[in-house]
Amino acid sequence: MGRLGSKNPKLESSNKRITKTMAKQPTVRAMPECQAELETKDKLLASIHKISSLLTRPISLDTILTTIVKEISHVFGFTRLAIFLTDRDRHLLECRYIHGFSPEDSERALRFPYRIDRHDCVETKVARLGKTIYVKDYQDDGRMTPVDLKVCRIMRRVSTVAAPLKIKKDVIGLITADRGVKQLTMTTKDIDAFSIFANQASIVIENARLQEQNKKKIKQLLTLQEISKKASSAFNLEKLFQVISASAIKVTRASCCLLFMLDDEGRELSLAVARGGEMTAFDSRLEIEGSLVDWVAKTGTAVLIDDIRTVPRYREIIPGIVSHLCVPLISDKRVIGVLYVASPDQGAFSEDDLKLLLIFAGHSASLIKNARLYGQVMTERNFRENILESSPASMVTINLQKEISSVNRKTEEMFRFKRKLVLGARASMVFSDDIVQLVDLAIDEHTVVDNKEILLHHKDDTDITLGITSSLLRNHQDNLIGAMFIIRDLTEEKKTEELIRRIDRLTSLGQLSAGIAHEIRNPLSSINFNVQLLAKKTALTVDAGNLLADTQEGVDRIRTLVKGMLDFAKPSLPALKSDSLVQVVQGSISLMDSQFREKRVEVRSALPDNLPPVTMDAHQIRQVLVNLLLNAMEAMPEGGIIGVRCRTERSDSRRGDHVVLQISDQGSGISRDNLSRIFNPFFTTKPEGTGLGLAIVHKILEQHQILVDVTSDKTKGTTFTLKFPVHSSEGQRCSDTRS
Repeated sequence: MGRLGSKNPKLESSNKRITKTMAKQPTVRAMPECQAELETKDKLLASIHKISSLLTRPISLDTILTTIVKEISHVFGFTRLAIFLTDRDRHLLECRYIHGFSPEDSERALRFPYRIDRHDCVETKVARLGKTIYVKDYQDDGRMTPVDLKVCRIMRRVSTVAAPLKIKKDVIGLITADRGVKQLTMTTKDIDAFSIFANQASIVIENARLQEQNKKKIKQLLTLQEISKKASSAFNLEKLFQVISASAIKVTRASCCLLFMLDDEGRELSLAVARGGEMTAFDSRLEIEGSLVDWVAKTGTAVLIDDIRTVPRYREIIPGIVSHLCVPLISDKRVIGVLYVASPDQGAFSEDDLKLLLIFAGHSASLIKNARLYGQVMTERNFRENILESSPASMVTINLQKEISSVNRKTEEMFRFKRKLVLGARASMVFSDDIVQLVDLAIDEHTVVDNKEILLHHKDDTDITLGITSSLLRNHQDNLIGAMFIIRDLTEEKKTEELIRRIDRLTSLGQLSAGIAHEIRNPLSSINFNVQLLAKKTALTVDAGNLLADTQEGVDRIRTLVKGMLDFAKPSLPALKSDSLVQVVQGSISLMDSQFREKRVEVRSALPDNLPPVTMDAHQIRQVLVNLLLNAMEAMPEGGIIGVRCRTERSDSRRGDHVVLQISDQGSGISRDNLSRIFNPFFTTKPEGTGLGLAIVHKILEQHQILVDVTSDKTKGTTFTLKFPVHSSEGQRCSDTRS
């Protein structure tokens, strides 16, 4: 850019040479000849001044070449001109502008450049020697080569003049001119003037080329900056590969791009993405052994090739591709991949393209490394999140401000809220006071609890028992950042534990009852026999008769109690077979129909006909149902409604399906304290009860593997829920009852 400005040293030097040339002319000349010469020199100076003024204007190279051709034609009267420029390696002479030729000749000249080291002709000689050559007649000039004669015949050229375009000693191109089929007659002065004009044009052309290169560099750098921003936001590896390949094509103006990645061991290259033209259909298992890409991957060296046909040692990857630009992707001093761009045009890439692509490749390697690390982090995070989400326990994290940081799916199910509504909210606004106290202990006093049991009451009046374990959360610097709470639903565990305790108690009580019953039966039989004998053989007064009657009544009551104890301790084994539960229920209701009418009790039943059969001892199940119906009736001394409902319930695969039977009353209910004791032997709230009815019921249900659950409310009454398994085999049930 230092050549810009009105005072140009080379321009002044050219003017001095023109003036000096004029000074050498003879003093005595014909006026017309001098006048014509002066006019030509004036035109030359004006043209040189005109093209020199282009130095200060941001004009494209094509516009400058057009102006130069126009001025040459104006000054020297040429009808046909061509401007050739060398490539960056000074190997090719490429026609960049042509004027006055036929369209066919122009297309041929623009398409086929001269190779300076191969083609021996006027144009290549000027490029090699840096001197102007004038050919008055191609046929008579002994310097003409076969190439010259061929060009002369094709272009229909008689004579020509070719002047080099030089910057200092470097030839950057040349200008050729002729008058077609007319012979070109030029004096030494004309040739010198043409050379001077060419020298001045060289400065303008080189300045325009530098401007174009600078503009290209600026545009490429801006493009690279824009691409870098776009690529930096792509954390998905596949998306990043697409961005890199598209950006490489945009930066270098290539026709296609291949991105290869090395495996973790750095041994095998695989095609990550192909872009441009038909490249998207390329097989990802390309054979690249011995190719340019393979060599770059092994050496870590970038390669720029103008014409792959001149480098036979590299195996062809893409047919029809001429220019190749291949750079390594290097991360932590190790090649992780190769970025390859190509074009079917010869010499499509410059050294500037190579430098820019190297910068882009370095940035891309860093982005790929970051994307891989990000992918690993996301995979590990998702794995941990999946573990937390799949956990059967509720997990809640609280920060130092006592705000909810995270909850898992089980927490939503357990506490019946949506996480998006509670994240960021204070714990005191979401959880009960019992849980908030544990939060305060952890955050304020750094105290944790282990399996602390609390009762959670839901709005539908259902209660669940929770076991809470807390722990403190700390960062890598061991600073407290919050607390985690693991909350388990202990409701089923508590029921199971209670069931086990109940079974243990019943078993112990059963064994005890059997022993007591046997001990009582023998003396009780003697007492009963003696009382009956006294009543028959003794003349009794009224008072004595009443005493014996009371004694007999007491003995009968003891016998009933002993029989119940024996039935509880050792009930008969059930005779299991597949039967209809609906028929058994209907039969049980019919047995008590008269008692229901007497007590003003209405039974409302919902018994579907499509219930599957269940395996049971119908007689024992009828005994269970009669007992439950009797208890329901006695719980409503003023009358009421007993509800009997059956349905099929889908359960988990481990337990299979169930037929659920519910018997509910509208009585005063059972208190919470007594609810856990109703199946205990000898527990009763009835003045005349033995406390063995529900104990025997439980024993029968246990032998049938029927689950029983009891819910009670003082305002709504009591509901017994029995779950009959559908798919249990009869043989298995029988073996279980005998074990």
